[in-house]
Amino acid sequence: MRIELLPGMTNVVRFPLELRVEPSLDLLCEIAPDSREVELVAEAFDLGCPLGETRRDADLAVAEYILNNAPEEPGPRRRLALDAILRPLVVQAVAACRQAHQAAEKARAATQRLVMAQTEGGYWISPLKDDATAKTNEAARLLIKAHLASEEAFGAARAIGMAKRGEEWRPFDLRAEEQAVFFGEEAASARS
Repeated sequence: MRIELLPGMTNVVRFPLELRVEPSLDLLCEIAPDSREVELVAEAFDLGCPLGETRRDADLAVAEYILNNAPEEPGPRRRLALDAILRPLVVQAVAACRQAHQAAEKARAATQRLVMAQTEGGYWISPLKDDATAKTNEAARLLIKAHLASEEAFGAARAIGMAKRGEEWRPFDLRAEEQAVFFGEEAASARS
């Protein structure tokens, strides 16, 4: 078994929970790529992809799906139907995050082999450089894919959570959420 340290730490070993724990929204929150890192990677690798609207679009799409297809009466049947909508999205996002993490590890190892060969003055640097570049590009692509899958699952979870609580769906409003966090729910409702 390969020991995998947490980035920036020399004495903390990362245990791959996503291999042992059943996929859930809580697990996804733990392993989802940091959006700041994703934006930097997308810019560095010139991967033109829409990063900002995925969560909102998934929220809207799932809310419409619930309105048209989910049982309307509250109860266990509705909860099961709502869970059935979210489960595959979470499973897919957790798998994408794990795949992105594994690709990043392979890219790091390939880059390390290249640096060692350059340090030692090896003659076969070109194939190592090509391999490191290919693996790094693949890791960047999979990081973006994992981010988009995670955002889709988080957006769907918002709509499904509202449906489970019996709330009427409303579009996400950042200002209203800020008001609710800082000044309480009453301030957010007064603003609306």
